[in-house]
Order: sequence, then structure tokens, then C-alpha cells
Amino acid sequence: MNTELFVLFRRNFPFIVREEFTVRSILENRECKIIEKRNEQNRLIGAAVVHNNTVLMLCVDKEYRNRGIGSELLSEAEHVIREAGYNEVTIGAGYDYLMPGVPTSKKYADAVNECLYEGLDDSASAFFEKRGYTHSWDCNCFDMRFPLSEFTKAEHSVGDTVDGICYRFATEADAEKVFACTDDAYEEFTPYYKNEELYRGDGAQNPKVLIAVDGDEVVGTLFVNLETEGAGLGSVGCTTVKPSHRGRHIGVNMVTIGTKYLKDAGMKEAYLGYTYSGLDHMYGYAGYKICIYYMMAKRML
Repeated sequence: MNTELFVLFRRNFPFIVREEFTVRSILENRECKIIEKRNEQNRLIGAAVVHNNTVLMLCVDKEYRNRGIGSELLSEAEHVIREAGYNEVTIGAGYDYLMPGVPTSKKYADAVNECLYEGLDDSASAFFEKRGYTHSWDCNCFDMRFPLSEFTKAEHSVGDTVDGICYRFATEADAEKVFACTDDAYEEFTPYYKNEELYRGDGAQNPKVLIAVDGDEVVGTLFVNLETEGAGLGSVGCTTVKPSHRGRHIGVNMVTIGTKYLKDAGMKEAYLGYTYSGLDHMYGYAGYKICIYYMMAKRML
């Protein structure tokens, strides 16, 4: 296990929420190319991790920055990618991700419901912009957080019916209807919903799928997780609502009901990762606020 590289990640990315097992699994992938920089005492003080044409991680310890080490790492990473036959570099999200993009305080479009981490700045995105990288999305990418002690929108719970729509957790019998819903609403999410463990049906599984049901039809879906990313931290995400049922507050209701479930389960804080402009309104209604932006950086070689 490359503990030294994992510790470097944690040291340089304190705002990134990613469970240790996932981070270690990505860093230990044999397909990754790891470029290291060490000081005179042979301590790891910087690294770039490359997979295919993606730089999954690039960082230099604070006391060693502004010495050209980051530029050297990036240049070497670009060389590896070019030699592998690629003509484009992406930063952050590839086959998997340690973080969606470059962590930054900089937003690239209008946003609402913002409360950024104290100490977060735009130095990392400025580093890549200076070297020819651009934000590749036409909107913002961000994470959101919510201290559940502040959650007050607790009118409805799991199992309730609101305006003819029943909100409950999915079982094995619902799986195919869930896939039909996600295929219709946002098919990119369907593969995530095809994890059989989500539908064991004994009520103890984690994560779970909260569904919105109209008659016999699943018209909305939401992941609900307890402590998969850390103690006391719950999360919701991957919201879908069928086009035929949009405009009826189903997404908002799923988020508020799912968030109430997290609070009732004893979670101290709720988290939403890797999302985009527009959803800051929906999740913001329940109380979530943008805590970090990502530059979805790309550059042609």
C-alpha cells in the first residue's frame, strides 16, 4: 500500500471528500503512472498521478511551492500522455476520480446558495490556466454541504405520499422500473443504479435508493448514503425525475425527505458531490450550500 502517496493526497487536498478505500484503490491502480518529487531527505513532497489521458492528481507541499516543481510535474505528466498517443489532457475525472476537477474558489457561471470552505482560494485553477488549460464545461461543477443541525424542512418523511406521489425506498421488485426512470431522465446515471446491493430489500442496505412512485410507475430516484465518506457524514445525489413529471417539485421533495432521513439516522452533516449548475437551486432549497468549485480543466497537446 502506497501510504506515503495517500498521506500526500490528504495533506494537499483537505477539502476533498473521498473515502480512504476509494483513494487508496485509485492510487494503487497498476495502470497509473506515478511521477514523484522528493526532497534531500527523500521525503515525498510532490507527485502527479496519470491514467490514460487524465491527470488524476497533481500537488506539491505548500513549503515547496513556487519553485517550479509543479510545472515540472505537469510537463512530465503531459509527456507521458503524449507518448501514450493522446492529444488531449484532462484534469481530475477520468476512468475514476479522486476529485472531479481542479479544486478552486473560482466559479465559471452564476451560482446561488454558496458558502465556500474557509481558506479555499483560486491558486490551483490559476496554475492550470497560466499553462493553457481552460474550463471545459459551460456551467459550474461543485460540491455542496449542509450542517444538519440547521435542517428545518422536515414536513414529510420516507413512506409519505405528497400530492399523489409516494416517496419510499426501493426494493428488488422496483429495480427495472428504476432503470426505466433513469434511462428516461438521465441515462448516464443508470449504470450507477444497477448495483444489486442497492435493492436487497431488507432495509439495512447502505446506500439506498429513494424513489418517487406515481401509481405503479417510478418517476424519480435519489441515492441516500450513511457514512460512506466519513463518520457522521451522510449524502444524497444522482437525482433523476422523468421528464413527464418535472415541474411538480418531485426532485425537491426527494432531497428534503432524503435529508430528513440522514438527520433522523444521526448524521451530523450532509454532503453532495460532483454536481453542476441548476442543482444549486434544488439542493439549496433543502439547505445545501456550495462549498467548493472545480475547474474542469482540459488542454490540447
